[in-house]
Amino acid sequence: MPRPLVPDRRRRILDAARELILEQGWPETTVAQLATRAGIGKGAVYLEFADKPAILDAVLQRSLRGLTAQVHARVVDAPGLVDLPALYRFGVEALLDEPLMLALYVGDERVLGSHVQGVDDERYLTRMVWLGDYVLRLQRAGVIDATIDADSIVRVLSVFTVGLIHAPGLLGAVSPARLRESVELFADLVGRGLATGLPADPDAARAAQLTLIERLGAQLDAAPLDAPEDP
Repeated sequence: MPRPLVPDRRRRILDAARELILEQGWPETTVAQLATRAGIGKGAVYLEFADKPAILDAVLQRSLRGLTAQVHARVVDAPGLVDLPALYRFGVEALLDEPLMLALYVGDERVLGSHVQGVDDERYLTRMVWLGDYVLRLQRAGVIDATIDADSIVRVLSVFTVGLIHAPGLLGAVSPARLRESVELFADLVGRGLATGLPADPDAARAAQLTLIERLGAQLDAAPLDAPEDP
């Protein structure tokens, strides 16, 4: 007789993982605890995930989905021109509202353990291509100086973004306030350094930003976070 299906098993595991991470930290969380909190057997966890690190990765990817949705909403609702500094500000505000992603960026090992020291995501290479298109569109919209090489701009923005994630493992943890200050300072410097001083097209800039965010969202949606359960 086939075993009964557990409704939303994968989602229940991820919900349980998030709760336990925030309550006691990932290093102290066991697969057995996850199973108990999710109301399933321990073996059922491994029908959804290969190992414990895979669970954490899925939890963080889901959190990034939520963060991306927040930024998207802020861009849509913001009046007038949304330039690079504004987009970075929206991003850090959303980050500060998402405790798991915040723990990653500030290097809080009490929450995520050693995961904060070894983040490596090949999806950044794809995102760099999208970022290049975004920069070109901002240049055409008059937001960014078109005389500056777009590839160089992408490299600088990417180095900063990737560096933020790896910095805690190399330089030590930081406070949320220090993270905000660092992001806002970088955004202000980049915004002033790349500004044209000329009228810009707010609608074209907003369209470029929404395209970038929607591409990221589609990439995250393609991750198997809510894959069909095994019979």
